[in-house]
Amino acid sequence: MAKLTEEEKAARAEARKAAKKAENAEVKETPKEDKKNEELELLKAQNEALQKQMKELMERMMTMQQPQVVTVSASTEKVHLLWQAEVADDCVVMFGDGRFGRITGKRGELLIPKNEFTSFKDSAVDYYLEKRWLIVLSGLTDEERVAYHVDYKDGEYLDKAAFSKIIEMGDEMLRIFPNLCEGNKLMVAQRYYEAYQNHSPYVKRENVVALNNMSKSAKNPRGYFMPIIESMNAEDEGIAL
Repeated sequence: MAKLTEEEKAARAEARKAAKKAENAEVKETPKEDKKNEELELLKAQNEALQKQMKELMERMMTMQQPQVVTVSASTEKVHLLWQAEVADDCVVMFGDGRFGRITGKRGELLIPKNEFTSFKDSAVDYYLEKRWLIVLSGLTDEERVAYHVDYKDGEYLDKAAFSKIIEMGDEMLRIFPNLCEGNKLMVAQRYYEAYQNHSPYVKRENVVALNNMSKSAKNPRGYFMPIIESMNAEDEGIAL
């Protein structure tokens, strides 16, 4: 075998180095490429999961905004209820998460299928019925009224006309006030306080004092109208509250 010249030996050595370098480069690049692909796949999976969550959230929001409403046919026995509460005019009260309807503001009415009335009477409705913010006008028997604690006494709650003109009634309110339930007495006091703050000419000291005396009880010895009286006294003395 012919001996290799020094130049040939050097050339072969360079070739071996180049081949080894290329092999090492291939080995090093493969993990980097695999890692990059894994990161892309993970990012893609995360994006798909996020899109799915957003879709489910939007569907739930649409369900909340468009609740299933109980349909009442003409032949269905109904319970007719009146909503009267001293709330803000833009206050929205939902019944059964909207299933039984919603009312905006101080006044409104509901028709509930009688066979759904027990489902309608959740803890919030029980509270409204107890406070006489929600009044059963018709649809229940006397026995059912007793069972549901809605067997009203004469003059216990404000009728529609009185509720709409609590302040304007003047001396007439002195006549009906003693028979009102505590919930309605408190509503009258709240309306009077709001009217007083708005400088209504219908809020007169003599009526406020008389109503406050009527509102006093063991649980409320000062009376519901005392904040108005104290403010009037401060005004008379030139004291700013």
